[in-house]
Amino acid sequence: MAQQERAIATRRRLLMGAAEVFDERGYAAASINEIQARSGVKKGAMYFHFKSKEEIAQGVMASQLEVALESHSLSSSPMQQVIDLTHELAHRLRTDTLFRASIRLTVEQGTFQPHDTDVYDWWLRAFTRDLARAQGAGELREELSPEDVAASVVGSFTGIQMLSHVTCDRRDLRHRLTSWWQQILPGLTTPDAAARALPAGSPELALPDGA
Repeated sequence: MAQQERAIATRRRLLMGAAEVFDERGYAAASINEIQARSGVKKGAMYFHFKSKEEIAQGVMASQLEVALESHSLSSSPMQQVIDLTHELAHRLRTDTLFRASIRLTVEQGTFQPHDTDVYDWWLRAFTRDLARAQGAGELREELSPEDVAASVVGSFTGIQMLSHVTCDRRDLRHRLTSWWQQILPGLTTPDAAARALPAGSPELALPDGA
């Protein structure tokens, strides 16, 4: 058990060190030697877990799928949980190097592997599931398709965070995201649900100002 725990800890150190390098440089400019040095892991241990820089990048990308499972929104409203998840993702982009690097690599993946939609498909399924729950609760308009709305949410969030990153290093991401929800909620939700929704996220998220 102790050996297994050490292996898990070593893999985590590798991913964190790689995330720092990928976040700063992107995939193409990152070197496997720099990743090893930044993580403080011996070369043999590194190659035990990952055979190449591409495998390390894939491991970093996969880490973003843990976020939805860890989401801590306590809202009883399925639609509010959808809103809260987007705000949690925005918060992670500002504060979590591993998540931020995973998003950068997902966007850049065409530079180091054939374009793979698995990560996007995972998020589309996750948001579709939650939006279907919102529709079942009478919050999402009946005439709308949860799949179509999920595609709009994922696509819009991707564009909003990229615009915020380019213009101000994501300092205004929460504001942009809140403004976007304010604009689209009346067209997505029933009047009662729109009146109850909090476009800036639920108070229990407890995200700092500017996060």
